[in-house]
Amino acid sequence: MAWLRIVLMVALGALHLSADGWRRPIAVLGPDQGLPSGAITCLTQDSDGFLWVGTESALLRYEGGHCRRWGREDGLPSGFIHRVLPAWGGGVWVATLRGLVRVREGRIETITLNGAGQPSVAVALALGQGGRLWALTQQGLFVEEEGLRFHQRTGRPEGRVFTLGSGPSGTVYLGTEAGLKAFLPDGSEREWGADQGLPATGVAMVVEDGAGRIWAGSGRSLAMKAPGDLWFTDESRRLGASLSPNSIPFLDPDGSVWLPTQGGALHVSGSETTLLDASGGLPFRWVRTVFRDREGTLWILGTALARLQGGGRVWNHSLGAGISGEVVWSIARDARGTLLAATDNGALRVGTAGLTRIPGTEGHRIKSLAMDRAGTLWMVSTIGPALWLHPGSRQAETAPLGDLGFAVNTVMTDTQGRTWLGHGRQGVLRWDPMARQLVQEVGPRGTTPLGVFRIREDGQGRLWAATTAGLYLRETSGTWKLFTEADGLKPFGLYGLAFLPDGSAWVHYQEPQGLTRIRIDQGRLTVLEQRVKGQGLHSNLLYAVEVDAQGRTWATSDQGLDRVDPPLHIGRQEGMVSEDCAIQALLAEGGHIWVGTAAGLVRYDVGPDQPMVPPTAHIVQITHGTRQAEPPFLGLTPFPRSEATVTFRVAAPTYLDESQVRFQVRLLGLEDAWREVDGSQVRYPALPGGQYRFEVRAAQGDGAFGPVVGLDFRVRPPWWRTWWAMGLSGLAFLGLGVLTLRLRVASLARGKAELEALVAKRTMELQARNAELSSALSQVKQLSGLLPICASCKKIRDDTGYWNQLEHYISAHSDADFTHGICPDCADALYPERRQTKRHDGDEPSV
Repeated sequence: MAWLRIVLMVALGALHLSADGWRRPIAVLGPDQGLPSGAITCLTQDSDGFLWVGTESALLRYEGGHCRRWGREDGLPSGFIHRVLPAWGGGVWVATLRGLVRVREGRIETITLNGAGQPSVAVALALGQGGRLWALTQQGLFVEEEGLRFHQRTGRPEGRVFTLGSGPSGTVYLGTEAGLKAFLPDGSEREWGADQGLPATGVAMVVEDGAGRIWAGSGRSLAMKAPGDLWFTDESRRLGASLSPNSIPFLDPDGSVWLPTQGGALHVSGSETTLLDASGGLPFRWVRTVFRDREGTLWILGTALARLQGGGRVWNHSLGAGISGEVVWSIARDARGTLLAATDNGALRVGTAGLTRIPGTEGHRIKSLAMDRAGTLWMVSTIGPALWLHPGSRQAETAPLGDLGFAVNTVMTDTQGRTWLGHGRQGVLRWDPMARQLVQEVGPRGTTPLGVFRIREDGQGRLWAATTAGLYLRETSGTWKLFTEADGLKPFGLYGLAFLPDGSAWVHYQEPQGLTRIRIDQGRLTVLEQRVKGQGLHSNLLYAVEVDAQGRTWATSDQGLDRVDPPLHIGRQEGMVSEDCAIQALLAEGGHIWVGTAAGLVRYDVGPDQPMVPPTAHIVQITHGTRQAEPPFLGLTPFPRSEATVTFRVAAPTYLDESQVRFQVRLLGLEDAWREVDGSQVRYPALPGGQYRFEVRAAQGDGAFGPVVGLDFRVRPPWWRTWWAMGLSGLAFLGLGVLTLRLRVASLARGKAELEALVAKRTMELQARNAELSSALSQVKQLSGLLPICASCKKIRDDTGYWNQLEHYISAHSDADFTHGICPDCADALYPERRQTKRHDGDEPSV
């Protein structure tokens, strides 16, 4: 973690600025972040990166905007937490007023020491060699072994015991009213008392720094023992206030230590001592402890929980007594290297001794300032006359520039010692020292005013002027040329420009158009690239651009300060007093970036970039129906249909800027593509039955996404879609099919039998009919022959020679039957009287 040590050295080396009006941006966390507004007692960070906060009523795991809470109702022996430390192997050790527990994977594990049946109450905790826990109880001092087993190292010393401490050497220190006892890693012990230089009141606070020095103290007394020394030396002079009672010192990763006092946080690094207090931005006086997380953020715990913003690199100066601060329009250095700030109320010298307003500038809006070769400080104004401050003079005076000296936007001096002014309406002006007047080099075209906002000189000695008409370039020959939209620029006026080491230049516009990189060679403008929001910029409306000595581009906008490559943003979240930056109020020099804002001056200390390790997402809770589960999600049974609405709560333990944390999720089995979600809760309503895998990943801002974390679960289908229901349905369907088939086959068989019987019957009938027909045909043949018949009585002779009545013969040889009657002729012949009766009745005509 070399990068962190360098960052800490840079940040902490600037602490002395706080006495000169510079304030560190420190934000107080509270209910808006899911934390209590007070009553916080301790904090630490576990192996997963989560911050754990002990309070007087509960244990909290801070997940960034949300806290998971454990109280007595969840199994804690007491809600009052007085110490919390990371546990070896995961989780945290929690010392409550009624017992010691370990919280790991959502479970609360009670610790019993020395065979006690009740939870052991630990009055002090410390981490020894290998991260093993040392716990001081009423029975004595215990050391962690494997699992939850402890062995007793020693009995409880006589008298009052105040504290336990440790250091990088693995030594554990026990502070008592009698002095200090050290338990070395090799098993040996050492003791010191008041005779060896320790405070006579005992040791209430002890810590070992990275150099092996032991710091011990109580109240207004502080002593230190260097490695190899036998005695402690009095270091009470370092204290500006009493050491805080019941406080916890902190060993920083760079080996320095923080000592909580009742007047702020005392930082001891080598031979230097600095104090972070209210004058430097600390929102409270009394400090309980200080803690730095693995990302380098410094947390300060006092009457509230606060953290240092911007990684300790951002400093703010209001430049005035008011809360809102002064508007800073321009920043420069004078001949002696003193920082100058142009404000609405004159020009200020910003030095280590404090602020000094240049006499004669009070009440003047100074828009821009510059030193000429003769040492005269030029100060121009957009609403008043230009001012001069000559070398050796204490009072600024109005410069005799005539009407052209009013309403000037910018001033600069080139390498030849010439002073150039950019007028708000009259174009580019040059100061002629011989004639003592301003010369208009480039003026308006026609009646349209020509406003000039920035004039700069490139490496070839050419002057570039950003104007309302476009870009004016003055060649070394003295000729000016205008480049406009026709040459590739945006159709808007220019605000400013800056040169890169390769000779190209960035230009930005009066309208929100981002940055354009151009090159001008042999009178021809070439556009090389365009940068807009999302490409190293947080806004397209830019106010100033600068290139530092390393060739890195910095730009200010209405959203704060941006470094274009590699991307870096500094805004309110990072500690800027205001993101509303002023036009052209940007200075890049050495290891500092100075920014003028609407609320004062901001300084950013440039240092090595912190490695951007993508955050790791965690699934911290799953809710299905009315039930909830937390890691490690062991024994997660399938969810019934009534609990098919599933909600996940996710978190990423990164605290650089919780508002910039992004989550992407997907639910395999329902969706394959990643999608970004707002917030930390993801809800899937009424999931169909099936097997699913929820996956999540996290990123910080525009950075890369971290590893994918997933959780498998299953939702039971409705009973009619279960395997047994579908199996039974299948069997029933199969049985119905078989039954239908069998019935069909039986029906076909019956039909076949009936058909066969009918065919047989019909066959028999046909056979009988055939027989009858054959017989009839045979008989028809007999009748069709020659029949001997009597000519008188009409009898027929058969084959035997017997004469048969005609009707009898035909009946015997055919199917014909006869009925008998008398025809009229026969009736008349047989019954003559009938004929006469008919004549008498008139039925027959008379002859």
